[in-house]
Amino acid sequence: MNRFVMALSVVFILISMGLVLPSKSYACSCAMQPDPIKAVEQSKAVFSGKVLAIEPKVLDINGILDHKIAVHFAVEKSWKGMNQTQAIVLTNLGEPSCGYTFGLGETYLVFAYDYDYKENMLQTSSCSLTKKLTDATSELSKMGQGADPIENVSLKDKMDTMAFTNKWALFEAIYHRLVRYHLLEFLQVAVILVIGAGLLMIRARRQS
Repeated sequence: MNRFVMALSVVFILISMGLVLPSKSYACSCAMQPDPIKAVEQSKAVFSGKVLAIEPKVLDINGILDHKIAVHFAVEKSWKGMNQTQAIVLTNLGEPSCGYTFGLGETYLVFAYDYDYKENMLQTSSCSLTKKLTDATSELSKMGQGADPIENVSLKDKMDTMAFTNKWALFEAIYHRLVRYHLLEFLQVAVILVIGAGLLMIRARRQS
């Protein structure tokens, strides 16, 4: 009987850990890249800019922690959706998760789209046409000159406030991962435990 209880406890703990841990995983798989004009149409913003800062960030998305790299740009030219002189673009960590590796002080042609969870944030990936400006001769020849940004802004404070500081994230994660997103699975585990406990009680009565 003790072994049966221990087995049930181990199953419950393993399933609960899988549901609670507030992490996200990615697997990079890129479709064929479109031509530059089509890529501009599909993007939220397209601009060229010099990298001012590169910082790892942990974003709290409804209790789920999303690890990203935030890249701070000084915008030089815009082809779509970028009127400000600075921009912040997110990317995943590492090439296996389609993250694009930027270099501090380098200038890039960036194709950005909406971040999955917040429309006012931009992200890019290695699956896009984002590349160093010196390697983008072909794209630039088709896209034309671009326009100068007209709104002078500083986003350094925004970069600083993106640092993760929510000490209650674990409790939020438990709520969202168990109650909001995985209530059905949690109930299934609870039912299994109740049935197991009932069987143990019946067995104990028969043996007494």
